[in-house]
Amino acid sequence: FSLVHRVTEDLQVGFEVGVDSEEYYPVMNYRILDATEEHPALVIGTSSAWPSDEVDGNAVTLTAAQMLGPRLSGSLGLAHILDNSEWRIPASLRYGIRPNLEGTLMYDGKQLHPLLTWRKDNLSVSFIMLGAEDPTLSVSVGF
Repeated sequence: FSLVHRVTEDLQVGFEVGVDSEEYYPVMNYRILDATEEHPALVIGTSSAWPSDEVDGNAVTLTAAQMLGPRLSGSLGLAHILDNSEWRIPASLRYGIRPNLEGTLMYDGKQLHPLLTWRKDNLSVSFIMLGAEDPTLSVSVGF
């Protein structure tokens, strides 16, 4: 579960909580560069190291994201997991199925996690297959 607030067009802050673990993590994403036809957007941030089931704690990330087609986008990042000083290279491909429904293949640097996300206003609900085998739900509320 996450609760985030868009402070400006480029800055989001909030927190995440693992419902079963009752652990809280700060969330912050700051877009330092907008995407253009010549280069991707660049975002720095921090959040939990989720969805990896191999690590816990916070991760600090630098992510490049770009639209690849009318309904297709991709991202590639560099993540440093603070609890164990591990580095990962996460990536994703996202496809807009309908205006409020998208499918994503998210790679955490070691495992692939398919997602199906439904969005309505400031609410998003994702059905996730962690490691492509363990079903779970993620809920995020923006305000």
